[in-house]
Amino acid sequence: MQDAESHALRGAIDAGALHDFRTEFERLEPLANGSFDDPVSPGELRLQLDDGIGEATAATITVRWSVRDDYNIHYSDDADRNLRWDVHPHVYTDPDGDGHYHPPPDASKDDDDGEASCIEVTELVLVARAVHQLWRSGYDDGTADPFNDAADPP
Repeated sequence: MQDAESHALRGAIDAGALHDFRTEFERLEPLANGSFDDPVSPGELRLQLDDGIGEATAATITVRWSVRDDYNIHYSDDADRNLRWDVHPHVYTDPDGDGHYHPPPDASKDDDDGEASCIEVTELVLVARAVHQLWRSGYDDGTADPFNDAADPP
């Protein structure tokens, strides 16, 4: 198990980035409705989805984005499925770079469970589009299996 410091975003949360992510994701996805944990000084964006993947009937994508362009994008649903795409320094054996993926069902932080993220783009709008593309693919197929299978989405 990794310590908290080795698995943290660098820098403060970028409120403007959270607003931009929400705008792009809601533009692409009619099932999404975004809100902030604090309207004055947001620490995270919560995209509520009116349906889930497979047997799930609702889902949330929680986004944290730092002023240093590190991010944590966590999908969870009412079928107890969790997964995350992250970009930040880590001490995992693999992958070598900062971008990594924590697969379902529990988005484990164990060293053996992390893998390289298929999201290789770094621009905020493109990351929002990639997350949407991956979520929509899983939603349409009824499975979370393709959540990290795309070739450098979007």
